[in-house]
Amino acid sequence: MERISPTTDLAFKKVLGSEENKDILAGFIEDFFGVRPEGIVIEKPYSIAVCREYMENDEVSKLRETLKDVAASFATADFVVELQVKKTSYYEERSLYYPFSRFVQGYSRPEAMKTEPSGRPMRYSSLRPVYSMNILGYDLFEEDGDALRIFELYDPKRGKEFARRLLRIGYFELAKGNVETANQKHWQNYFTTGEAGPCAPGYIKKASRIIEYVNLTEEERNMISMTERLAANDEAERHYHYMQGISEGRVEGRVEGRVEGIAEGTKRGKEESEIKAREEKIGSVKSLIEMGLSDSQISKAMKIPEKEVEDLRT
Repeated sequence: MERISPTTDLAFKKVLGSEENKDILAGFIEDFFGVRPEGIVIEKPYSIAVCREYMENDEVSKLRETLKDVAASFATADFVVELQVKKTSYYEERSLYYPFSRFVQGYSRPEAMKTEPSGRPMRYSSLRPVYSMNILGYDLFEEDGDALRIFELYDPKRGKEFARRLLRIGYFELAKGNVETANQKHWQNYFTTGEAGPCAPGYIKKASRIIEYVNLTEEERNMISMTERLAANDEAERHYHYMQGISEGRVEGRVEGRVEGIAEGTKRGKEESEIKAREEKIGSVKSLIEMGLSDSQISKAMKIPEKEVEDLRT
């Protein structure tokens, strides 16, 4: 059965961030944090109509941002899950920023605050525990083969945890083999292959069915193609600028007799990178054309002249 990759932005959001798939999200939270979430409320749930609106309003960056993670709340805590397939700089800092930001956002919420007998509001009482999970397609912690780590507030000198489990920040490295439970192994298999084995729980089997190609609408297929092309285009441009910087740095540091050879190599590498970036951009434009966007909308989204869009239509 042909499936889209479960690590594409749209598949990730649809599976874990849809109103009709709260059972999948509940199973995920329980399998990694050991709590059964009741009364789940998903923030900015998946909607192809919202994705379409972002595209029609030339807000491609917002479209891609809204698909990157899933945020929810339930009776006893808030929850955030993010997928990061490729290694990126300062991810440790980024992985802390979002759960800490969510924690402080709970300060002084009127609907959640308790009051003193005098009626004075207890503003810190509205702060809620936050559970966060980062699903990683690369090894962040290289010292062992353990796939799952969950960090909490802890006093190492006294070997004592914080009185309340206010922050629990997890990392699930898909390439590592040591998992703690059978269900975590099923999740690992799902995220790496898209498949669910015969012994997998029903909610993981449901996730696997959702990403079957035949179960996606044509609009969703086009949206996936477009977002993947945009991501590839950005990656090509970043790689080009990175390699250009390295080449220029090497030129400055070489002896005069090698300058010409390095400059020639830099020129050739630049040309190849530009060709690749151009091909990726053309593919993205064609995907947007297939989705029915106007020349003006595509021009703004892709930052190219309308004439080039018109030429690609013909």
